[in-house]
Amino acid sequence: MKFSPRRIKVGLELTSKCNLRCGMCPLPVLRRPYEDMHWPLVERAEKEIHGAGLRLKWLHEMGEPLLYSRLDDAIRLFPEASVSTNGLLLTEEVGAKLLASPLKRLRICVDSINPSVYPQLRTGGDFDKLVELTRNFLRQAKGHRLRIEIQKMRSRLTLDETVDDFRDFFELHQFRNARVIEKTCEALDVNEETDLHGKFYGCVQGAFFTWVVIFADGRVTHCCYDAHGEQILGDLKTQALMEILDSPRMAEMQAAFDRRDFTNLPRCAECFKHGGESHAFNDVLTGVQNLPGVAKDVVRKVIDVRYRS
Repeated sequence: MKFSPRRIKVGLELTSKCNLRCGMCPLPVLRRPYEDMHWPLVERAEKEIHGAGLRLKWLHEMGEPLLYSRLDDAIRLFPEASVSTNGLLLTEEVGAKLLASPLKRLRICVDSINPSVYPQLRTGGDFDKLVELTRNFLRQAKGHRLRIEIQKMRSRLTLDETVDDFRDFFELHQFRNARVIEKTCEALDVNEETDLHGKFYGCVQGAFFTWVVIFADGRVTHCCYDAHGEQILGDLKTQALMEILDSPRMAEMQAAFDRRDFTNLPRCAECFKHGGESHAFNDVLTGVQNLPGVAKDVVRKVIDVRYRS
């Protein structure tokens, strides 16, 4: 299969275990084991990913990466990758390991600075603990080359919160390497309207193949929304990555998607169940996905007016 490595995003799930059970996340009902990736498989993944000319985007999929005992070693294998965390394990010791690694970007998913809203987004989280750990890490990393992103979640529950509120709350004027980013709360499991996220129409990624996601057990899927592993392409434990991407199974799944036959694509069927089958519509989504980050964020904000309806 021909593809442009620059257009493909890669995620490596070091662990499917997590210390939270968030409302927008399918992890509480995950239909596969909670487990860590064995280290030899991480090393194999590095050879396969880089050998295919690809770059790792995220060192996570469903789990909390700070739970992985060799996270700093994994970062050294993938210095181009970013880490996203719920922040509740970001102690001074963990922070020191991250700062000693080649990590370039760390995203801390605070989501809301309203102590009554935060637990509705991050079920099981301790708001006061997160705030303390985040502020401590900002001071610990002050002047470091690491870029820190404080995530603000866009949802109906956070309409009254602004980026400036987050900046002021964490006094980010003191920390030149930190900024606030906004993330749309998305339906990662079922495509329904809730207080956390709206429903959507068609392929969120805009195309069948924009991701390579490697689960903790080594199985490979083509979409970061395929949390349960319903559309597996192959297994990195027994196959080379390029063998998986060039396989007849991949071609068959791509062809079925193109003709909108979701008989054997249950995760795609979930995304399309409210409509969006038009190829022209998905061409627009593909164009949005390929926009530079800043431009893409502007489009998302326009789309997010649905939260105010």
